[in-house]
Amino acid sequence: MKQFFKNIWEKWKVIAHKIGQFNTKVIVTVIYFLMISPLGALFRLFGWNPLDHSFHSDKNTNWKDVQKQNPDFESLKRQS
Repeated sequence: MKQFFKNIWEKWKVIAHKIGQFNTKVIVTVIYFLMISPLGALFRLFGWNPLDHSFHSDKNTNWKDVQKQNPDFESLKRQS
């Protein structure tokens, strides 16, 4: 009798794993199409790039301007 229930338990674990994989795919797909895709469409519509943190869409390059610095010896010693 113990072996019978052990076999049922092992089969149930396989079935439950497949059900869990299916549920995960459904949930991730729903989240993608209901939350991430509309958010991406709004970003593109308003020209906002979250990695750029600006609304400039007329730039020809992704490089940011850097201010030239002339560090002195004391500021170089304070670096972490």
